[in-house]
Amino acid sequence: MSSRCFGKPSHRPRTARAKTWSAAAAKSGIVGGAVLLGGGDAAADVLRYVDREGTVHEVTVTPEAPAAETPAASAAPADAAPAPVASPSPADPTTHEPPYATYVNEAAKLYSLPVELILAVMKVESGFNPKAISRVGAMGLMQLMPKTAEEVGARDPFDPRQNLLGGARYLRILINAYDGSLTLALAAYHAGASAVDRYAGVPPYPETRRYVASVRALYHAYKDRGYAP
Repeated sequence: MSSRCFGKPSHRPRTARAKTWSAAAAKSGIVGGAVLLGGGDAAADVLRYVDREGTVHEVTVTPEAPAAETPAASAAPADAAPAPVASPSPADPTTHEPPYATYVNEAAKLYSLPVELILAVMKVESGFNPKAISRVGAMGLMQLMPKTAEEVGARDPFDPRQNLLGGARYLRILINAYDGSLTLALAAYHAGASAVDRYAGVPPYPETRRYVASVRALYHAYKDRGYAP
């Protein structure tokens, strides 16, 4: 994970309704009423949430294939974390209780995220290692940077529960900020919202593009293979 701290992106969502980063963070109370319903790889996910006024919002999240890496892609910024290319393997627990099942389920329910998505992010970020530290200082299961950990309430980023809840909260804020685009949310989770805004999409950093592709591949593979507690 890179310098993932709260800010106000200049990115304008793909819908006519502009949503600022600060507004998305301020609306963290809406996420308890959100539901992300997953389909197959070719199907669209539907993000549904109820805001504080009781209005129901629905956003279709179409599975997006990350753009191919360009030969002249810019180098990743110094604070972008390396992204291991992860793929499901026989060692991955796909038919029994997943790692940190209690905390993963709590985070999934609290922030209305699929269990499989949280697990995919955790797998790629840290390999399920609660003590992992990246070369840029990202910490724990969901690889939170110090400022981000503070903002999402993870006072001890090496505590599995605090880290998982904080990472899930941050991911939900990003999904809401980018109008339900999982691809843009994952890119911002890795490279930072400012990079996504600067390029008006997934930044041309090879590490970030590999990261987005890896998480999406694991997420859909876990769904297809029935990865559930």
